[in-house]
Amino acid sequence: MSATIEILLPDALLKALGDEPAELPRRTLEALVAQSYRASRITHAQAGEILGLDRWQTDAFLKSAQAFRPTAARDFAPDLAELRRIGK
Repeated sequence: MSATIEILLPDALLKALGDEPAELPRRTLEALVAQSYRASRITHAQAGEILGLDRWQTDAFLKSAQAFRPTAARDFAPDLAELRRIGK
């Protein structure tokens, strides 16, 4: 399912964005994808699929958009345990 969304942007925002009007739909889509990825609502693969990018292009896009997911120490616990095991 896809949807078309129409939004009214104030002139001040248009000026601040500095994009050509024809580029705004793509830039808006990219912003929504980046935010959805940050919020863990979509995966890396889904981000690439939505934007029509391969894995490496998706990596570059997410990096340039600073779309990083927060990590917690518990996320690294299995890796740390494995490193300790093989380090003996």
